[in-house]
Amino acid sequence: MNILIIEDNDSKRIEIELVIIEELKDTNNKPVFNYATNLVFARREICTQVFDLIIFDMFLPVGSNDDREVDCSEELISEFSVSKNYQTEAIALTQFEISEIDNFQSFNSAGITVVHFNESKSWITALKQKVVRASQKIKCDFLIFCALTKERNAFSEAECLLGKQKNISGMNCMEISIDGKNGFIVKPHGMGLVNMAIVASKAIELFQPKIVAMSGICAGVKGESNYLDIVVGKTCWEYQTGKWKDGVFKQEPYQSSLLRRLEVDLEQSSEDSDILNEIRKNIFKDELSNMRILIAPVSSGSAVIADEKMMESIGMQHRKMAALEMEMYSLYEAAAQSLCQPLCFGAKAVVDLGDNHKGDGYHDPACKISARYVTLMINRQFRSSIN
Repeated sequence: MNILIIEDNDSKRIEIELVIIEELKDTNNKPVFNYATNLVFARREICTQVFDLIIFDMFLPVGSNDDREVDCSEELISEFSVSKNYQTEAIALTQFEISEIDNFQSFNSAGITVVHFNESKSWITALKQKVVRASQKIKCDFLIFCALTKERNAFSEAECLLGKQKNISGMNCMEISIDGKNGFIVKPHGMGLVNMAIVASKAIELFQPKIVAMSGICAGVKGESNYLDIVVGKTCWEYQTGKWKDGVFKQEPYQSSLLRRLEVDLEQSSEDSDILNEIRKNIFKDELSNMRILIAPVSSGSAVIADEKMMESIGMQHRKMAALEMEMYSLYEAAAQSLCQPLCFGAKAVVDLGDNHKGDGYHDPACKISARYVTLMINRQFRSSIN
């Protein structure tokens, strides 16, 4: 358990540590303590790391060369509320009587329990409760979203370990482990932007992952992508937004994009022959001999398109659009608007060209290669750039 103790009094800090160590001694959750002895260090820790438990003191020196303690509570509350730790279990242990704290309501609003640190040791019970709650929270390193059961089942053919299916807060989750990192594959109630927006927002806020991704199948765009190409959404938008006026639909698409450093890494990996070979290993389809990984614009909408003219109309929104699918834009926006700000990407394999020749012939290999790609890229990101 990763714990931050914001405290400049050594004897008080030691008392707090002993209580936590005693509470966790018979569990597999061993405490890892991090310390901040002044306001500058505290703000830096809160902003740069994610903790399971944060213990606040109200009065601290401002910096390393300042011995004068001042009331830093408002600054700490403000920083905590907008940081990645805003859902972290938190407690403020103060030597002041609760009745003497003017901004007590500010702590409550931020979800920080305030307890009087006194000689009667009544604070110990409150701290133990926080430790238990923090240790029982479900944690994961990453989330993968699949709109269809067959898209999720395809991960049995990827370099990962699948676990049990679980109902967590009403969400359809399956345990997955990739090279020692643990996560869930989450399947929404149904296909489409609305279902994905709801479940992605809910899951990201609950699990606070470092990476979120999506795999599955999509329609390709003639001239930009071919059957069984994998298309990663460089830019995503919803093609259905706009305004109907005088019998004409005027499009007004809003875009969401890959983080630039992630985009560069995915572009470089798309040219790696070892990755391409690993993705198509033991899958026998002629189209895989020319399979490409495209980092390209993708449009999303909740309707299934099987009309060539409609595909042309949507394609006019971006001349380099390579794929059309039903959920990716919602995932990108859910990740972008979350406070934990995970890395986010979606990768889907082309199974048709959005015309009246739709069929299921490519679904099985497409689900497998997109699952393999997502697994490899998640592993690559944890190995190269995420601590």
